[in-house]
Amino acid sequence: MKQTNKAAGMAAMSIVVFIYGISYIAREAVGAYLGTTAIVGLQMGIMALLFTIYNLITRKSFRVKKKDLIWILVSGIFGTTLFHGFTILGVNSIGATVSSLLYGFAAAFALIIEILLFHRKKTALGAASIVVSLIGVYILMDMNLQDLASTNFEGYILNLASIASWVIYTFLCDKVPTEYDKTIVLNYQAFVGVVTVLPFALLNPVSADALLKPEVWGNLLLLGVFNSTFAYFLNMYALKQIGVTLSNLFLNFMPVVTILAALVLYHTVPSGKQVIGGILIIASVFMLDRDQKNIETS
Repeated sequence: MKQTNKAAGMAAMSIVVFIYGISYIAREAVGAYLGTTAIVGLQMGIMALLFTIYNLITRKSFRVKKKDLIWILVSGIFGTTLFHGFTILGVNSIGATVSSLLYGFAAAFALIIEILLFHRKKTALGAASIVVSLIGVYILMDMNLQDLASTNFEGYILNLASIASWVIYTFLCDKVPTEYDKTIVLNYQAFVGVVTVLPFALLNPVSADALLKPEVWGNLLLLGVFNSTFAYFLNMYALKQIGVTLSNLFLNFMPVVTILAALVLYHTVPSGKQVIGGILIIASVFMLDRDQKNIETS
């Protein structure tokens, strides 16, 4: 039986939640100066560079079996290119606070995939958690049924695509054998992000003036060093220790970090519906956590 360290995994995810929560603010800030492909390209470039330097210095082996390389490369597409691209577009559309609140749906989405594809046991509490989460998303979107055109569907769809990309990424990472060093796996994933984004980034060159702004390079370093490098490493470690579902449960506390950061830095206060929707989504997480415990003890 695979030995895991649940306490260490939970501690790692706690740090990940803090970093990811702050990163939503960083994306919104740098998005005012750079395009999506430029941000993702530079972010993945920093990630690839740091992991390459580390792996070369520590003399890690880059050799990977072909059958495992496929999982790594495909996970890289979902976890770097698609996730960051959709996230930045979503944040630019509906803001960092709402995007972060909406991310709470990740746990329910992960549960749906487990039920449909991995034969997870169906329970009344699990179904109820999905329903509550969907109600929370509906309220959070502030849909006007009498005037659907007034609802920013594009922004929410982009964020939901971001959530789907991340959840798929976590499942794919869970398929990668533990025999490979985590930094090697992340190195390959970062390369995928750079290669897939580079052609689009070249079509939208970045001005030197924008990169020289402190708020631009400062937030890019936060996204590249902490969000994409340090947090990705801790997240992959946590996946192996506590599993996909519990890891995604932790991410539901990310909105608290984002809201507090937005409040302190930009005095941004979420609306009543955003708070209610967010509370319902987080409540669904506790329901799902209880359902997970019931399944484990049954």
